Amino acid sequence: MLDKKFRGLKPVIFIVLSLVIFVFPYFLSAQTPPDEFLGFKVGEDRKLADYNQIKAYFELLDKESPNLTMLSIGKTTLGKDLIMAVISSEDNLKNLERYRQIARRLKDARGLTPDEARQLAKEGKAILLITCNIHSTEIAASQMAMELAYDLISGQAFFDLKQAMNNVIVLLCPSINPDGQQMVVDWYRKYLGTEYEGGNMPWLYHHYAGHDNNRDFFMLNLAETRAVTRVLYHEWFPQIHIDEHQMGSNGARLFVPPFMDPPLPNVQPLLWRSVNLCGVNLAYDLQKHGYKGVVNGRSYTGWWIGSCDDTSWLHNVVGQLSEAASVRVATPIYIEPTEVSKDYYEKQMDFLDPWPGGWWRLRDIVDYELVLSKSLVKTAWLNKEDFLYNSYLMSKQSIEVKDRNQPYAFVITKDQPDYLTTLKMIEILQLGGVEVHQATKDFIADGRFYPSGSFVVLVAQPNKAYTWALLERQKYPDLRQYPGGPPVPPYDNAAWTLPLQMGVRCDQIDKPFEVALNKLDKVEYPKVSRPEVAYLALDPRLNASYSVAFGLLKNKAEMWRTKSAIKAGDTELPAGAFLIKNSPATSQALSTLLEKWPVPVQSVTDISSVDKASIKFPRLAIYQSWRGNADEGWTRYMLDDLGFTYTVLHNQDFKGTKAKKVDLKANFDVIILASENPEIIKTGRFQRPGQSARLFMSQMPPEYEGGIGQEGVDALKAFVEAGGILVTLNQASELAMNELGAPARNSLTGLDRNKFFCPVSILRLKVDNNTPLGYGLNEEAAALFNQSLALDTWAPVSSKMDRKVVAYYPEDNILLSGWLLGEDYLSRKAAVVDVKNGKGHIALIGFRAQHRAQSHGTYKLVLNALFYPEGM
Repeated sequence: MLDKKFRGLKPVIFIVLSLVIFVFPYFLSAQTPPDEFLGFKVGEDRKLADYNQIKAYFELLDKESPNLTMLSIGKTTLGKDLIMAVISSEDNLKNLERYRQIARRLKDARGLTPDEARQLAKEGKAILLITCNIHSTEIAASQMAMELAYDLISGQAFFDLKQAMNNVIVLLCPSINPDGQQMVVDWYRKYLGTEYEGGNMPWLYHHYAGHDNNRDFFMLNLAETRAVTRVLYHEWFPQIHIDEHQMGSNGARLFVPPFMDPPLPNVQPLLWRSVNLCGVNLAYDLQKHGYKGVVNGRSYTGWWIGSCDDTSWLHNVVGQLSEAASVRVATPIYIEPTEVSKDYYEKQMDFLDPWPGGWWRLRDIVDYELVLSKSLVKTAWLNKEDFLYNSYLMSKQSIEVKDRNQPYAFVITKDQPDYLTTLKMIEILQLGGVEVHQATKDFIADGRFYPSGSFVVLVAQPNKAYTWALLERQKYPDLRQYPGGPPVPPYDNAAWTLPLQMGVRCDQIDKPFEVALNKLDKVEYPKVSRPEVAYLALDPRLNASYSVAFGLLKNKAEMWRTKSAIKAGDTELPAGAFLIKNSPATSQALSTLLEKWPVPVQSVTDISSVDKASIKFPRLAIYQSWRGNADEGWTRYMLDDLGFTYTVLHNQDFKGTKAKKVDLKANFDVIILASENPEIIKTGRFQRPGQSARLFMSQMPPEYEGGIGQEGVDALKAFVEAGGILVTLNQASELAMNELGAPARNSLTGLDRNKFFCPVSILRLKVDNNTPLGYGLNEEAAALFNQSLALDTWAPVSSKMDRKVVAYYPEDNILLSGWLLGEDYLSRKAAVVDVKNGKGHIALIGFRAQHRAQSHGTYKLVLNALFYPEGM
């Protein structure tokens, strides 16, 4: 009897032993769950792990588990380690380099046959990158990442995780903005239990960019962006990438792809099909687990905005975006059923299971994100060979198949107004994975002559979509809410054309041409010499000349700016050239500066007959409100990148005491107001009620409330009249017009969207480059228009005040790239006005001349204000 019972148990014992032998070792190693490590459940109300804790937890898992390796992929802007966990089977982790090389090889189809690619796809492993918490207040994903890592190494999933992890390598970044994650948690903890709990911080959650850190994935300014870009396109080559976000609270609970119209035409159809495959599986698994309120095909478009997830599309990586409904950081919210947006109240084909309202908690977001993250692991596993082979196939099609309207190449000639900025653009292209060649002989393309040394970017290359999109001029489709109705706004950019923004001449060549080329592996900057003559000259067309001039003035050099063109050696320099009196100290300082900014230095033997005006070292300040203004952050980035020193001013710095008024001119020569609503600058709040104002403005602790006030306005006015230079960018120009009496008005105020509409596009400007603010620019420039101004000006009544139009929109053909409705409303309107008031000047710059530190071509409008010649 016992023997019979034992025989009956044999299959059960065999199964148990098999699990112990083959499955249990994989999961045995995960000893410490995150709840035990933290002392609270991940996603618990009002409880958050900060980045230091998250990093410590991943370090612990690295020690405990052979299935997880933690790496540092770089340093953040403020010096933190940017960590990434690599999670897979133990065997896969032992052979990571082989799988990375397979992924790399499949990304470039050249020299690889379909059969060879299929064999590599069979051998290789799907690589999935999960990036979390780029927007630091969207905190849930940084918390979820700890539980996801633990689940993946401890076997907790709704599918065969052991088989999945044998075939998938997960790259998990718990936060790609660690500086901001730490800031947000620190701020939340500080005000927990007070009326400010869950409110906004008074500063940006990225040192420079705030929310705009997710618009930097083609310009690659930020340390974090460059680190993630290296992972994506240079080191790991994942086939799939998801970036996990949060959104508003009153609509859907979660967005997953497919995306809504319009699609970017450059992206391959197979890429879109792959995005949709993943997105449909995400929605399916969420629905299967009972999660309501999942939407697709709304709000988030297939048009590129330079963000983390959508830049993946242009590199043939299956880029996914998730957007979960938010809470107040970690504080739960209650949504009344009647408060659920009408668009998300009824069933529709893109929204099949509405959420009825009720309590919404941080843990809810964590649960949704856990399911969608694991679902993507499952999809990567089940379609592993397809994803790897498709990587090869899309590369092959990029190289071999000519798409509609595809140019043959783009040519960037060496003959540029600002050659150093041209070289910087080439570096940016290469950082993003673009192949650049250089001509070794003169050649002709599309009937135009190009000299040896010109840069040639062939469009048919593995990252064709990215190459093409960056260099071409965009034409955003004219989408309307209904025929003849108002336009449907893009999610963000309608245009981004890099050469236009950077002021670089770049010619699109449509027909094939013959040319001898060398592939450029690294940009070589020119070697420059330092003439030993009495006077030196710098070209004002080079942005780097301003950096050198600033450094020399800081070292007490004597300097002037020319009022007209001059001959310097064999070179003719335009108006605004920097003239420098040479001396031993100047020569020594110049040697150091030229190592960083290798600008050509011209010799001038005699300046006695040169029409010129002296300039001095600018004591520079920038105003920073307590409302976290990204444009202010990008302005600081521009100044830091160019080597300028400055003081940051807050509201209190504009206010004196009962005994003494503040004297800004005593300490500063130039003050910059970045683009910001003038009501925020003056009062700290929107004065007009509205939904956007309510969403933007949360109650702050008293020390962060308010603006510069009327006292600050009066102090700015006195500053200008005493000889100061006030630079107002874009919307901040309204403060100068409304409060300081600048003789201009925004002619676009109050216009209906049916009449005028221009969403983040690039427009043509005419520039007077013989006037101080226009020095060094071409007669035509490209302006990045983003909620910008079109100025009417008039002769001022006061004899103390005058105005000079420095740049204006031409009569027609204004649009260069993007979307513009109602061109007539811009025709012949001023874009930049130099207002003289008393001894000083107000530079009304009616657009973002330093937009996201991308528009290098119009930097000089700001920089010239810093070096405004005395007496002019």
